[in-house]
Amino acid sequence: MSDIEIESELVSFVEKVRSSEQLWALGAQDDGFVVCESNQFADTDVLLLWETEAAAKAQCKEEWQEYTPVEINLDEFLDDWVEDLNEDNALVGLNWNDDQVCVEIEPVGLARALSE
Repeated sequence: MSDIEIESELVSFVEKVRSSEQLWALGAQDDGFVVCESNQFADTDVLLLWETEAAAKAQCKEEWQEYTPVEINLDEFLDDWVEDLNEDNALVGLNWNDDQVCVEIEPVGLARALSE
């Protein structure tokens, strides 16, 4: 992804999440979530997030077919999730798609963008 594509994806994600006040992850029956390895940084986990339930549901196939979309309230994400992800040195991946690419960003950076 080019810098312009990354910026555009981030702006779109932030606008939609601010409007709906919710984000979506893929959850498992054991309360785990889909996490993948970073495409940019070695030994870094990325929690995948989507701006809509439909976008998250579209990825519930193949190795993730047992997962289901889980709503995360925006305030809960900002108050609880960001700090935990930061402590784990994890990134968040925005709108993972069928090409297996997404914008990877530090949770604090996403929180700042969502709070502005």
